[in-house]
Amino acid sequence: MNIIKTKKQLCTCCMEEHEVKTVIVSEHTVFKGEKLRYDAEYMYCDLAEELYMTEEQIQYNDIQMKDAYRKKQGLLTSSQIVAIRAKYSISQSDLCLLLGWGGKTITRYESHQIQDKAHDMILKKLNVDPEWFISLLYDARGNLSEDSFRKYHESASFQYEKYRDLYLRKAIEARRIRYTKNRFLQAESNLAFQK
Repeated sequence: MNIIKTKKQLCTCCMEEHEVKTVIVSEHTVFKGEKLRYDAEYMYCDLAEELYMTEEQIQYNDIQMKDAYRKKQGLLTSSQIVAIRAKYSISQSDLCLLLGWGGKTITRYESHQIQDKAHDMILKKLNVDPEWFISLLYDARGNLSEDSFRKYHESASFQYEKYRDLYLRKAIEARRIRYTKNRFLQAESNLAFQK
């Protein structure tokens, strides 16, 4: 048990006002047949020597447990899904609209529901392919406000430019490697022919 903070407050465990600790506890559980280990957050009452959770901690610990499962399955964690949305500055509902998913699907994936592998693959592709995001954006343009479309397009264009430079560097490097390899093979061939 690691103490992360201490605060004087009303302890809902013993109903007394005193220093209450917020602690991290390593939890072990089985979820969907997988053995998991994750860090859970609790409140600790020294007077009662009891751990208890606030409503926020219950939600946080549920996400922690499900993210441990996601990692074990090779799926994106809830925070990685949030990061993909943030990358494009897009709302949860508008991302669902772009992908043709139910209006609350992303909200669920970011909070309490584990995505299936098909949806996970789509989100991973979206993360690395801003050009595809832009094409989805144009397909959904009629269903978005003009301000939202512009905002999302600007974010995606920025990501595309960043990735385009990376693609170009990789293409140049691959060409250089092929050129060097071909020159080496040509030189070997010439040596063999001379013998």
